[in-house]
Amino acid sequence: MGTSLQENLIRLAFLGLSCSPAVAFAQTQWMSCPVPPDPANDIHRPADLPPPAVYIEADSALFKEQGVSEMSGNVHISQNDQKLKADKATYERANSHVTGKGHVVFNTDTMHVKGSEVDYNIDQGSGEFKDADYRLITADGRGTSKRVVRESPKLTRMEQATYTTCPPGNAAWSLNSPDIRLYHDQERGTATNVTLKVRKTPILYLPYISFPLTDKRKSGFLFPTIGSSSKTGLQIGAPYYFNLAPNYDMTLTPTLLSNRGLQLGSEFRYLTEKHNGTFNYVLLPDDKASDLGSRYYFNFKNNTSIDSRSSLTLNAEGVSDSQYFVDLGNSLQATSTVNLERRLQYQTSGDNWSFSALTQDYQVLDGGTQPHARLPQLLLNYHPLRQGNGPDVAVDSEYTKFTGSKTITNGSRLDVKTRVSKNFSNDAAYIKPSISLRHSEYALDDSNKTRISRTLPTATLDTGLFFERNVKQGKYLQTLEPRLYYTYTPYKDQSAIPIFDSSENGLSYGQLFSENRFTGKDRIEDANRLSLSLTSRLQNQQDGREMLHVSAGQIYHFDDRKVTLPGQAIQTGKRSELVLETGGQINDRTNVSSTTLWDASTRKITSNQFNVRYKDDKKRIFNVGYTETKGSAQAINAAFSTPVKNNWKAVGSVNQDLLNNRNLENVLGAEYESCCWKTRVAARNYLLPDNKTRDNAVFIEFELKGLGNFGSGTRDLFTDRVYGYE
Repeated sequence: MGTSLQENLIRLAFLGLSCSPAVAFAQTQWMSCPVPPDPANDIHRPADLPPPAVYIEADSALFKEQGVSEMSGNVHISQNDQKLKADKATYERANSHVTGKGHVVFNTDTMHVKGSEVDYNIDQGSGEFKDADYRLITADGRGTSKRVVRESPKLTRMEQATYTTCPPGNAAWSLNSPDIRLYHDQERGTATNVTLKVRKTPILYLPYISFPLTDKRKSGFLFPTIGSSSKTGLQIGAPYYFNLAPNYDMTLTPTLLSNRGLQLGSEFRYLTEKHNGTFNYVLLPDDKASDLGSRYYFNFKNNTSIDSRSSLTLNAEGVSDSQYFVDLGNSLQATSTVNLERRLQYQTSGDNWSFSALTQDYQVLDGGTQPHARLPQLLLNYHPLRQGNGPDVAVDSEYTKFTGSKTITNGSRLDVKTRVSKNFSNDAAYIKPSISLRHSEYALDDSNKTRISRTLPTATLDTGLFFERNVKQGKYLQTLEPRLYYTYTPYKDQSAIPIFDSSENGLSYGQLFSENRFTGKDRIEDANRLSLSLTSRLQNQQDGREMLHVSAGQIYHFDDRKVTLPGQAIQTGKRSELVLETGGQINDRTNVSSTTLWDASTRKITSNQFNVRYKDDKKRIFNVGYTETKGSAQAINAAFSTPVKNNWKAVGSVNQDLLNNRNLENVLGAEYESCCWKTRVAARNYLLPDNKTRDNAVFIEFELKGLGNFGSGTRDLFTDRVYGYE
């Protein structure tokens, strides 16, 4: 984007505020600007002097009981929180009237003023200052004014004034107005006929603006959002924030999409003693670039705490059509969304039981098979407290009604699993036998009203040893942890049972110690296998940090696996791939993790995943990840954030599909931060779901301390793409 276009975008974005009744802004973390010392703070009143008493000292003075007293040389006058210094001053006791000239300094708890002259009434807390420099305590704001009029402790009026939050001598931006008013009791300021200047260059005129003197919320326009993408064109939004109550608020955002029309977005947030949640709704009444007409998106999230043990959760998300995110989304993640969930769940529990009721449905966006809706799913789990040294007992039950599928059989499922286990352990070893019995009943909604029942036992034995030794004179502790896990489940033909929610887990280190390789309850593996693993850990005994762990494990099968998902063949291999897992915090800056699957029969790696995350005290971040599954996937992603020079930071990420030799997404941006303003600029190029078309987007964001930010959410983009970015 060229310089002239950037300037035009900034001017256009600010024009959205030209008729604003108010401006409300959310603040982010900022570095602190240097604060100059306040000369009036060196006034020392006698400790036993009452605050309302007027205290005066000077190098020389002529005090009069009646009339005007005159003072010169380091004149100090104070009362309550008001402190005044001047080279020369007069004081009229009868009406508490003070005048001063030459290096006038005046301080209160809310405002510091330096000027050439002062005319002030101490008792009333009102007066005026000429040719003044001022600083606001609560807002970190400052500026200059031809005339500062303190009409009362609640209101200060400034004529021909400037306002900025930048440090003295470095006004990167400033508001310039003939009339600025500070309402101290309302903690807000207003200005009319405002010119916003960057350095000394005017870039914006506003007839009226309101700004906060503290970080408290208030209603008004937020700064506009701006952005650009190939699908939507130039995007300019003008959010208006409604501070409806301390515990709920709303934001309305009309947004002009140059390629598609006017879009209205809304967000409502609430928080009460029992309820909290958000509701988002975005409407594009007439999409000019599509024949789909009105298009919308909604997302409702609610959490209700019924009592200390019971809660109700609602999550509902949906769009008007399956192409919504492709046309109106602005990220690879959004355009890759394949379904949207609607879920209502009630949960409660007691000392040894828990119950939940769930209804769940999906909106499918990619044209795939419609998942079954759960209308409802009821779960009741009973885990009686262990008595003495007795065994652990657990009973888990579920009833689910599966509906909504037009291609797969619908029906209901009742499943009850009872499990008894006992753990024998000491510091050096443990052994945990377990036996369970699972019974399932299916009632299918087919033409024959089929009924299917299944009962299967499962036995497992989990055992392990712990060895440890000190390394390097006790600085490190190294462990060696062999583990054996055996599981047995007899074979039962389950091919007549439909697949409601089951799939097969991929092999991982955790899967070595699972009694069933299938998720869900529609398939129970016929298992007769033994898992062997060995883990070694290296721990820093000074700070407890696990510097490195290395694990290796493998499954040995004694029988073929006849239970499969539809369309799959019986598994006959005697050994699984060897699973190698490593990870740890090598030092205070670097974390690593990797998982590798190695096939001993072919002597080849079948799957590999590797991640490195680096972050140091200079806020330099570098993340890299690599994933590979032989014949089906190979990808690498990398992201970085690093300070460059003079408050500049470079940020970027890349996601590359190595198997198909194509780039999935690139993000490149820069951030500048000083103590009074920030800016972020990012460009994104990503592949759309058709695997052919690419979209380009540009994001610009500005934050002015004390006034807030405008732009397109570039900070959120950096946070999503660069782990550890702040």
